[in-house]
Amino acid sequence: MALLAAAAWLGSCDDTINPTPPKETNQSPETFLYVESDSLAPQLYRLKLSWLGSDADGQVVAYRHRWTCPSGTFGCPLDTVWSETQALSQVFVLPVPDGEARYVFSVAAVDDEGTPDATPATQTFDLLNTSPVVEFEAGTLPLQSLPAITFYFTAADSDTTAKQDDGDSPGYLSHFVVWLDGSESSPTLVPSAEGAVTLREEDFGDRYGPRTIFAQVVDEGGAVSPTIQHTWEVQSAPEDGILLVDDCRMGGNLERVSDNSWRNVLDRNAAARTRILDIEALPRVNRNDLEANLALFDRTIWYTDADTTSSGALQLASSALLALIDRNGKLVISSGLVFGTRSAFGELEPLFRERFGIETVFSAPAGGTNFALSLQDTIQAAVHPGLTSFRMRSLGLRPIMDCFRSVASTATRFLYFYPESTLVRGGFSNPERYDIGVANMVAGGGQTAYMSFPLGLPMNTNTGENETEIEEVLKLVGILP
Repeated sequence: MALLAAAAWLGSCDDTINPTPPKETNQSPETFLYVESDSLAPQLYRLKLSWLGSDADGQVVAYRHRWTCPSGTFGCPLDTVWSETQALSQVFVLPVPDGEARYVFSVAAVDDEGTPDATPATQTFDLLNTSPVVEFEAGTLPLQSLPAITFYFTAADSDTTAKQDDGDSPGYLSHFVVWLDGSESSPTLVPSAEGAVTLREEDFGDRYGPRTIFAQVVDEGGAVSPTIQHTWEVQSAPEDGILLVDDCRMGGNLERVSDNSWRNVLDRNAAARTRILDIEALPRVNRNDLEANLALFDRTIWYTDADTTSSGALQLASSALLALIDRNGKLVISSGLVFGTRSAFGELEPLFRERFGIETVFSAPAGGTNFALSLQDTIQAAVHPGLTSFRMRSLGLRPIMDCFRSVASTATRFLYFYPESTLVRGGFSNPERYDIGVANMVAGGGQTAYMSFPLGLPMNTNTGENETEIEEVLKLVGILP
């Protein structure tokens, strides 16, 4: 009975199973192609295609697609290999460098047994591409420069019309092609998003005088704009040259005084060797431009003097300034925006402190590290015997300075300072000597000097006394003999 019951139970289970019989053949899926415009009309070289598949005896799990050239086409520029995707649409960018082209698109659904549509959906497209246009940005072209200059471009692709009223845009541009006269065979390619190209000393090949730059823009479809060009005078960097970076933006008479102070000293001592980089005169503050200029000089002076906000140039140039020092160059900075609270050097500040011989930047009583400068302060000087103390004659609006402790070393020399208890702000007085100027001999041969107060502004009653101080500091670090 037990055996019979078991047999009966097994028989009843078999009756409830209705297995799917195996396929005798697998039917290939079907594919449908959708074009988001009139498929018979010429299309832009950048177009979106959508597709969908069905399988009568299974599921569609993927799609294969490819572009090919019509039969008989010579030198097809396309990669005709099938690509596989699970997506139902894609934007394609096709090469149409000569204004028009004809290509064939095929897409095949793939079922769950890996069988593709035996008759892929296929469509032939006539594609169009209008050449883009490029111009030099208005107001940025130089008449004369060092072999370190940035050219700025405005470019547009007339095929970009996302909105009817937005005109042409640079949305579908690929890159700029730039070359100098004589180097047509080795142009520079620059991504269009950068909108500019910086030419460096090596790009000029030791050829100075009149030079001509040529530029084109290329869109994503490979169409090339007409060529634009500009000729200007290129001067070589002087031997043992001095770069004066005017980053002072105080405005008004104080800015003129500051500018004149630095320029007067260099005009008297090294006019032929001096070149001026006026940050305010640049079309824009550009890292590549600053680095290219700084690479030309091993003697650089950078001043912001009494400015309380940065132009951003010091931040962008920080790596190049560090490289200048480390190639045994000579660097002088006069600025209250270098260390501490308003540090221009960010994460590189510890490296600059080391190279300028600064051990500690002191905190101010109101917080941060910025001390207010005062015309009532008597500052001690230790640059040369002719001046041992001074007061600033004029300062501008709320000028700031950083006070610090210089490294105790034979390589480091404090230049300007407040003796203990002489920097008084409300109930605060400095508990030790607070330095505001320092010179340092860097290991390897570089030399630096840093003043956190505006050395370019007048001191005492003699409007030229600060120029004597500038000259002595520049001699101390070897910028002037």
